[in-house]
Amino acid sequence: MMSFTTILSVIRCDHADSDLRAAVELSRSSGAHLSVLLLAIAAPPPLGEYAEHVSVAWLEERDADRSKLAERSTKIKDLLQETEVPHDIVDIYTEWTYVDNVVARQARYADLLVIGPELAADSPLKSAVVDGALFHSSVPVLIIPRNAIPTLKPHSVVLAWNDTPEAAKAAKQGLEFLKAASKVHGGMVDPEPGIEQPGAEIGIYLARHGVNFSADVLRSDGRTVAETLKQYADDVAADMIVMGAYGHSRMRERIFGGVTRSMLEHPSRPVFLAR
Repeated sequence: MMSFTTILSVIRCDHADSDLRAAVELSRSSGAHLSVLLLAIAAPPPLGEYAEHVSVAWLEERDADRSKLAERSTKIKDLLQETEVPHDIVDIYTEWTYVDNVVARQARYADLLVIGPELAADSPLKSAVVDGALFHSSVPVLIIPRNAIPTLKPHSVVLAWNDTPEAAKAAKQGLEFLKAASKVHGGMVDPEPGIEQPGAEIGIYLARHGVNFSADVLRSDGRTVAETLKQYADDVAADMIVMGAYGHSRMRERIFGGVTRSMLEHPSRPVFLAR
């Protein structure tokens, strides 16, 4: 069972404080150390025949961005001091193309990366942060959408199960959630025919860890897998969905869509992703 002793919160410099408050609440309730990565994203350099004339203004904009980053960092340090939660903060001014690598370096020293409601609504940055955590650091991600309660002890959990390595990784890395829940619902969308007892193996594994688990076969009936899982989570009043991420390549999901991408777009409850 993974113990979340270090939680990483990624915050954009121009976002509000709701992400920080969510991360503080998670860290306080679990006794975890909170690491904050504060990001400022640089505007791309001017291109074309007029680049020489606007380059001075661009450099001045970058200097202003760095000043804003320093001010925001100081404010967050003051806020964290008041919470008495053990913490550290790193502020970085970077380019869009390096965000995933910057996140990856910080995530390597965390057990869980938290995406709060502000970042969850910032699709381009959210995508880069998720890539950095899952693909470059193998660190799980917890997305907390707006109006959701930040908690590491959900009452009811949906485990999206399809007998893949990604799903197994999510079950193992999410054991802290599954053991804390009074009920874990295994949702299997359109399992392969011929399997006598779908979900039996994961049920046995989780039972050994004391997880109260039951498996349900879900028929999509023309809906997408993501739509089916979201409806199932509504039906069982789940506080969280635990699932494996990117069973297909990132490029394929970005071009053709996929379950992970659909679950990331408009989550209505916390979603835990592992890969």
